[in-house]
Order: sequence, then structure tokens, then C-alpha cells
Amino acid sequence: MRKLFLIICLLEIASYAITAQEAFLKAESYEKQGDIKKALFWYKKSAKINIIKKQKCKILQQKELARYGKKKKILLSFEPYKTNYILLGSYNSVKHSDRKRFETKFQFSFKKELYSNLFGFENKLYLGYTQKSFWQTAKKSKPFRETNYAPELFLSIPYGNGNAMLKRYQIGLLHESNGRGGLNSRSWNRIYLQGYCRYKEITFIPRVWYRIHERGKRYPLDANGDDNPDIWNYLGYGDLKVIIPYKDNLFSFKFRDNLKTNGNKGSVLFDWSFPINKKNLYLYMQIFSGYGESLIDYNKRNNKIGIGFAISR
Repeated sequence: MRKLFLIICLLEIASYAITAQEAFLKAESYEKQGDIKKALFWYKKSAKINIIKKQKCKILQQKELARYGKKKKILLSFEPYKTNYILLGSYNSVKHSDRKRFETKFQFSFKKELYSNLFGFENKLYLGYTQKSFWQTAKKSKPFRETNYAPELFLSIPYGNGNAMLKRYQIGLLHESNGRGGLNSRSWNRIYLQGYCRYKEITFIPRVWYRIHERGKRYPLDANGDDNPDIWNYLGYGDLKVIIPYKDNLFSFKFRDNLKTNGNKGSVLFDWSFPINKKNLYLYMQIFSGYGESLIDYNKRNNKIGIGFAISR
């Protein structure tokens, strides 16, 4: 999120830099004509515009730093991507025979910039990776019930009109799988388009995707066939995330629906975070209801609530 607001700052400075440049050119013109009084006026105006806008962006950066935390780069210039968290306790109100209702859930996610200004549009090409695990800590043997792996390659492109709600958009290729074999294998590949829009303090992130086709299984254990051909019936063709900051709190809602009148399926994910110290440690709560919390549960309904800690948001 911090990069989104830095982009806003740059766009805003750029729009005022043109005005400042025009003022400077006017000052030069008056100076050549020998009108020193008007030249000084426009020189001062040009300098004032730049100073005001730099101060405004500095204040905005300080506010966003306090709200979202500092996005520190880690080894080899990797940086946080999606929320990095651990839910020490996560309880499911829906009973399943293959698991305990109580478990631990955690996610880590990072990205690395590969290229900048790749096609001359101030864009950036990233490699991203997100891993989400479900750990049955309530069982004596404490096995990992499910882990989902999601590497992706995406291009982030700022939108040139600084006054528009759309601030930037993202085009990506995303693979997601659970690394298991046989009847428990789950995977799919998607091409997606995602936008980042802002209205006042609220950020909207709509995303649509197209699933890359896979051939059907020739026999039940065919490793090269489609593991979940009906996944779009449950996860649909897109989602919408809404981020609402309030003081030091950050609230997030993520909605997904297959948009079918018959056999309607969807999900809602809500999370809330609040800083508990000045070193990017947050109290974190998550509520999920619906289908597709994990790949193994893409066609199973769950209602879960969990609490823990996050180190980025």
C-alpha cells in the first residue's frame, strides 16, 4: 500500500512541476524583456509551487508510514507483498471429519522488482510469491493439513491521470497449487487484471481473471489432467478488496462470488490489524465465511475466526 501512495505523490508533483516550469519560463521571458519586477514575481511563484508540493508529499508519506508501517526491504531486495501473519488460533464452526476445528494458520508473502520502466510507461515488473499454511496444532502429531503455493509474475503500471480514482493497474500470471498428489492434488493457472482505485481514504482493488485451460483427466490418478475442473463454480472469475483505514486501524474486506442465480457460491474475508509497537508488529484478526479458503477446500464451506499477529499489512 505504501508504494501506491508514493505513486500518488509522484503524479501530484509531476502535475505541479509543469505549472512551476511554466512560471519559470515566464520569469525568464520577463527578464529578457528587462521587466525585473515581473521576472522576480514569477521566479518566486515557481519556487513556491515546488516547495509547497514537496512539503505536502512529505506529510502524506509520514501519515502513510504511521498507518501502514515501513516496508523494509529484506535480503536480495525482496520486500513484503501481501499480508504476512500468523493466526495462533483459528476456529472453524463447520465440522469436517478430516480435521480438528481448531488450527494455526499463517501466511508469508514477498515480491522482488525485476525490471523498471520496461516498456517506457514507468511500469515495474515483479516476481511475487505467497505461501499459506494450515497447521493442525490441536492434534497430538500436529501435522500440516494443507499448504498452498502461489508464485506469480506481474507488471505494475501507474495510471497517468493523477485526478482519476484509478491510480494504477496490474497485469499478472498466477499459478496456485497445493503440492500434493493423487486425489488430493489441486492446482490452477490464471491471467489476471487488477486495478487500484482510491476514493478519499478508501482503497478499492477489483480483480478479474481468466483461467488457463487444462485438459481433463484420462483416469482418476492422471497427474497431467485437471485436478479441479469445476473450481470456477466456487471461486468465480474475480474478486473485490476494500481497504478502510481509521486512525491506526486498518480494516479490509474481500468479496468473491460466482455470480450465478442457481448454485450461487462465494466468500467474504474480513481482517483487522492494529499496531502494538513501533517495529511493525500488529495485532491481527481474520474472519472468513464461504468457499475457497484453501485449494483443498475450494468446494467446501467454512466459517472461521482467528487471531494472532502480523508483521506487514
